[in-house]
Amino acid sequence: MLDMHLKSLELCYFEVSEAFKGLSNEHLWTRPSPNLLSVGELAGHIAYWEAVRFASDDSKGKSYRDLSNCSIKSPLLDEQFGYYTSTVDTPPAAAHLSITVDEVRSELLRIHEEAMDNLKTLNPSMDAQAPHWHADYNDLLRYVAFHIAYHTGQMYTVRHLLGETPPDN
Repeated sequence: MLDMHLKSLELCYFEVSEAFKGLSNEHLWTRPSPNLLSVGELAGHIAYWEAVRFASDDSKGKSYRDLSNCSIKSPLLDEQFGYYTSTVDTPPAAAHLSITVDEVRSELLRIHEEAMDNLKTLNPSMDAQAPHWHADYNDLLRYVAFHIAYHTGQMYTVRHLLGETPPDN
């Protein structure tokens, strides 16, 4: 069952990679409107949640959302990306992140691979209680696929709103 979920996530990351094709560095951190996130911020949000869900140790009494508990390190991992409100209420990420489209895409894929390696090492029963608010690992992995797909669609919308013509998705 874990393999089935991993194959679904591979498809999600194929689509995420497509969303970056042809994206200009100028538009990576540009919000099409003050209340809409940039492609880079959406990528940071996806990366953040995959990292904290699968590579954080909350056994030391700290929140799993505390990135100091996370074994994955990356300039793309920023607590600002945790929730929409914590992102949109701050200046666009370009103010402190100077990484390019290719670097964001590469970091997002690397974070995913490391998170999935952690999951494979854990090798949980799919019916076991999953961390955080998910009922079990089936529920968690279904949600993660939905989460990635949802925000990938937003990336395409942002690109259209910025006047770009992304690949046909």
